[in-house]
Amino acid sequence: MKTRLLPIAFLFISNLAFADCEIALQKRLKEDLNLTYQQFDQTYDAGFRLLEKSGCHGEAAILIKRFIEHNNSKESSLTWHLAQMEGLAGNYQQAIVHAKKVLNPNEDLSEFPMYWNDFILGNIAFWSKDKAMLKKHMANIEKGLSFKPNQINFNYLNNLLTNFNSSYLQALSEA
Repeated sequence: MKTRLLPIAFLFISNLAFADCEIALQKRLKEDLNLTYQQFDQTYDAGFRLLEKSGCHGEAAILIKRFIEHNNSKESSLTWHLAQMEGLAGNYQQAIVHAKKVLNPNEDLSEFPMYWNDFILGNIAFWSKDKAMLKKHMANIEKGLSFKPNQINFNYLNNLLTNFNSSYLQALSEA
């Protein structure tokens, strides 16, 4: 009898969490669409990050989409954060669609030595469950580890590789 109650309890708790996320999303939609880009995206106690901190990743993705539409925003960091939130919510196909939008077709490592495209493609490889491609993009980034952002991105992708059989959320939680 006790073992049958456990799944019901988990279902009840997950429904409560979903309801809390939905309530939080509705509040953020009322309060955050008119924030500045800086407030919404670059502040850790405002905008979509409040939903992210609560584990409401799917709702954070919805909020970012609405913010972009409402403000006709063009900042690529918003699109990248949208991809990340979709990935954290387990919506890998949507994450891939948004991540591809932030690839830099004119990336010039001699001008700016950050391996941005390899970082994005490494994430896409994880979402696509292509371990060989993830390793390839990590090897490219490894060439530029003297540049601090590449070290950070390499470590991020290394967490994905180390926890390759986990979800994106679990892999990044292991950091």
